[in-house]
Amino acid sequence: MKKYLAVLLLFTHSVFAQVKTDSLHVTYIANEGFILETKNKKILIDALFTDGYNAFASPTQNCIDNIMNAQSPFDNIDALLLTHYHKDHADSKLIRGYLTKHPQMKLITSKPSLVFIDGEEFGFITLKNQFEEMTPQENQSVFRTVNGIDIQALGIKHLSFFQNGIDLEEYMFNMGYHLNIDGINVFHSGDASMETFKKYIQDNGKWKAPVDVAIIYFDMLQNGKTDIEYLKETINPKYIIIMHVWNNAQEEWTKKVEELKVYFPNIWFPKQEMESRWLNTTR
Repeated sequence: MKKYLAVLLLFTHSVFAQVKTDSLHVTYIANEGFILETKNKKILIDALFTDGYNAFASPTQNCIDNIMNAQSPFDNIDALLLTHYHKDHADSKLIRGYLTKHPQMKLITSKPSLVFIDGEEFGFITLKNQFEEMTPQENQSVFRTVNGIDIQALGIKHLSFFQNGIDLEEYMFNMGYHLNIDGINVFHSGDASMETFKKYIQDNGKWKAPVDVAIIYFDMLQNGKTDIEYLKETINPKYIIIMHVWNNAQEEWTKKVEELKVYFPNIWFPKQEMESRWLNTTR
């Protein structure tokens, strides 16, 4: 019996010791979907969707089932975040089902995203006690603490696509996030371009919040070394993670990321579902 208890205690200690206070465990789901895990917290962001528009990665059905049923590593999620409402980021039915199945769950997103979901899922508003609506003005931010996680929602405009001189994304409300999770600081850009990110910086002055890990839309590094240097000068991350790469550009960006490592060694471009890494954020 004593031997059994000793083994059990050793096993328990080893499991909890795996998550260090200065480490962030990042698991890629698809497109801009990730799990961010620290010693005490676990966040799911842009992960509940199935439609990649035949252009971007989307979660497998097995992955979706595991999320919905809170199977490891999707157990004990502290918050569900959504940057904006596009089909390759959000599925209204899945989000409603997830909140219904997990009544303690908080959804952090903007009012425009809530309106989109409610329009597709009539009665979604009956779950409003689970909503943490954060809607900054464009190029401004709002702050809130949810379940012990400090969340700054950043009104960074969605990148533009023009047709006949009209910005097709003019009405799409995008948010970036700055998160303080157990003292580890994460920036997630949502669908920002370097142009819209620079406009946010320009309107707000010098970036002051620390950033350990920057998870950014690939377009923010189109200019290679120049964009890397700008990110180092402004948010100064220890790690950069690339996301939202077109399916037909995966090989191109795999090569480009290898080239960018000359200027920023801690850059990672995850491509496989559930690919993960421990990132030590100590400087």
